[in-house]
Amino acid sequence: MLYIKGDEATRLQNVLFTIYFQCKDIREAIKQYFICTNLEDNRILEKLNDFPSLFSTILDSMRYRIVIGMGNIFDNNPKSLSIWKLLNLCEQEGKEKLNKEVKKIRNELSNYKDTIENINTLRDKMYGHIEIKYLLEIEDIYDKNFEFLNTQILLSKKILNYIMEECVKLSKEYDDDKLGLHFSLNFDKEK
Repeated sequence: MLYIKGDEATRLQNVLFTIYFQCKDIREAIKQYFICTNLEDNRILEKLNDFPSLFSTILDSMRYRIVIGMGNIFDNNPKSLSIWKLLNLCEQEGKEKLNKEVKKIRNELSNYKDTIENINTLRDKMYGHIEIKYLLEIEDIYDKNFEFLNTQILLSKKILNYIMEECVKLSKEYDDDKLGLHFSLNFDKEK
């Protein structure tokens, strides 16, 4: 359980905190992934040549973290802790300014609909539950389209930054940001 200045956090505060820091962690995995896949960096090439199996495992682990993490953030299951759960909890508070912010976020997230759908498809196809329908497709599940995957990962980073910023706004509208997410965002903004 999360505590704020000795008091037990509310359900909404817990969800806000969790979504914000999940986004931050996934975003960091994306940053490290692109550092490790920069084949123009001689240091990376040396490590790749020295430890090819380890390097391959590290990259696959980062892809897994990113795709599964993003899939979780946008999971439509009502039992899942997702951005949709957060927005629903905010609406249940019945605060006019909070509801106005939620409406704006829902509208903005619709602009990312294709990326969200692509990430969820990648999650299902690559990791989530390797379904028979994917096994029977012409392309092999192990024959990943890395160009498409990397594009979705880059687009995911943009969405994560947006969600982190909106978590701060929601926290301010909910309880004047008792979580202090605005302080975290100041340190977490990408340079």
